[in-house]
Amino acid sequence: MTVPLLVEPDLSTDRLRVDQLLAERLSGQPGVVGDAMRYAVLSGGQRLRPILALQVADLLGTVTETTLRAASAVELFHSASLIVDDLPCMDNSALRRNRPAAHIQFGEATALLAAFALVGLAARTVADLPPFQLHLLRMLDSSSLVGGQALDLALRGEERDSQRAHVTDLKTVPLFELAVEAGLLESGGQHRRRLLEFGRELGIAYQMMDDYVDGEIADRAAIDRQFARTRDLLAPFGVSAVGLHSFLDHLGNA
Repeated sequence: MTVPLLVEPDLSTDRLRVDQLLAERLSGQPGVVGDAMRYAVLSGGQRLRPILALQVADLLGTVTETTLRAASAVELFHSASLIVDDLPCMDNSALRRNRPAAHIQFGEATALLAAFALVGLAARTVADLPPFQLHLLRMLDSSSLVGGQALDLALRGEERDSQRAHVTDLKTVPLFELAVEAGLLESGGQHRRRLLEFGRELGIAYQMMDDYVDGEIADRAAIDRQFARTRDLLAPFGVSAVGLHSFLDHLGNA
């Protein structure tokens, strides 16, 4: 189940900008694989990660076309990961965003090819930003999303509960950290350590809330404490962090 994000006007503007660029990037993808790519990406997703990137850049006063491209690359990569997650050999999910998953709509072979193509498109979108492109492609390491998915598939019962935080570190946190990296691209490294820590704690908070909504954890107080830890990292930025505070408010109100 996906945690709903109620996007207020300041965040909806970011979402619209990301959606427009995603549509442009995907418009030239031909054939049935291109259709599957557009189906997977342009399906009303929350755009949490690219919005996070733009809000980080807005906090620092460094929103540029480069930031927007990097943010859209994160979303393309995230969409590819969702296609793979839904496959019968993975989570075997028939629905994504309240409609048939890509492999149900187009078949497993086309869905898998679309996922590969989306990763390639994400990498090309930031080809002129080699350090960021490297961060993005490292998400495919066995020490990152791939390893997290493998561990998630292998765990059962009490062992799954005991390893939940480790799975989150591998599977959920990296894309939130990558989104923050996108937001930092034009900042010259200003506040990098604190904001990357914010991205990590936000990823943990997001996954805890997602697990709570899915009924996998029941301790709402622990979730509230995690959101408080995440919010505390914004204290030095004062009113400049209003957009990120709004982001946290809505994410925590499931």
